[in-house]
Order: sequence, then C-alpha cells, then structure tokens
Amino acid sequence: MATAEDPHADDRSTPGTERSPEGRAGHERPARSTRNRPTDEQLLDAACEVIAEVGADRATMTAIAERGGTTRVTLYAHFGSRDTLVARVINRELETFTSFMFRVYDESEDMPYGARARYSVQCLFDYARNHPAGLRVLMGHSGDGGNNRRLYAALEPRISARLRKNYAERGADISAGADTLASLLLGMSLDVAHRALIVDGAGIDEACDLAITATMAVLRDVRPEQLQALDASLEER
Repeated sequence: MATAEDPHADDRSTPGTERSPEGRAGHERPARSTRNRPTDEQLLDAACEVIAEVGADRATMTAIAERGGTTRVTLYAHFGSRDTLVARVINRELETFTSFMFRVYDESEDMPYGARARYSVQCLFDYARNHPAGLRVLMGHSGDGGNNRRLYAALEPRISARLRKNYAERGADISAGADTLASLLLGMSLDVAHRALIVDGAGIDEACDLAITATMAVLRDVRPEQLQALDASLEER
C-alpha cells in the first residue's frame, strides 16, 4: 500500500518506474484507506438505533449501513450475518443494563429495606432516561413487552436473594415465594418503563413515581404468611 513516505506513491508520474501490468493497462486499483472506517462499537451503535426504532425483526442491513455511514459489505465482513449482528446488539445491551443494575444493588446493600427498593426503581428509570435505545432493544416492540424474559432471568436471582435475606431477618423462611415476588416487583417496573418508552410515550418521571408507589405498596402489603403458603402449595405438588 502506498503511503505519504513511499517514493513510488504515484508511479505514473515517476519516469523510469516499472508499472504493473494492471497499471500499464490503465486499471490500477486506488489505495484502500483505513481512515474513518467505523469500529465494531460504532456499527453496533448504529444497529442499536435502528433496532430501537423498528424492532429486531424489521431491522435490515441496508438501514443499519445507512445509519452507520458504511456499506452492507462492511457489515457482513464485520459480523457475518444480520442475525449475528442483531444478537451482538442485544447481548451488549443486556450486559450493559444488568451490569448497571448489579452495581445499583451493591451500592444499596447497606440501605434500609424500603430505601433500597426505592433506590433500585429510581435507578432503573434513570437508566431508561439515559439509554432509551438500549432499553427499547431489550424490551422489544410488542404491546405486552413479551421479549424481555432475558432481563428477568438475569435480574430476578439478585432480587430474590435480597428478599429472602430481608424476610429471614424478620424471622420468616421464604423459598420459591421470593422468586415469585421478585418477578412481580421487577415486572411492574419493567412494564411501566416499557409503556412509558415504547407504547404510550409517557414522561419518565411520572412513570417512575408510579412504579415506586406500586413497589412500596407491594412490599408493605404482601405478608410473609402469603409467601410461605405459596411455598407450601408448591411442596405439595
């Protein structure tokens, strides 16, 4: 590849310089510049924006290439296939979101129980405010938010463990009931965020306030005996 320091950068104007057969025939290929080529992360950002707008099923390589200022050939060279690219985007956004929430859980570990729950919900909606495209990708575009089971699978175990610890400190041994309650609590926040971001376009602050109120009401009103009864019913099966 010719460079600025290459004395043969332009052989066509250098007397006595041997040119290739292709050059003599007038078919020299221009040097391929690597400058300004998009990185994988930039291409994933472009794909994330497109998927957030139209959904994973309707996101095309053409639309992603246009958004990223590149070509379909480049996308295929980087990722191999459309499905692989979509999967890379989803995996990246899932890792980013769950890592964020795990840090939130760690930071709030020493807070009182109610304050910890309130803080977790608040941070979830702060993330939605700052990363709307990423959360749209994870939540999907269906009206019922049915594409977010991977979020539940990633976050529920941490929430369940926190619930069991809290009930144990109050003298109640809870087993699978904590998993059910964790799913309920997480589901409320995710569903409200889904409707605010995707379905209705409601304000994030107002949606967050609703989710916090609902979360605190559930934690206040669900009795340990109810969860233990649920555990007992499962043991009978």
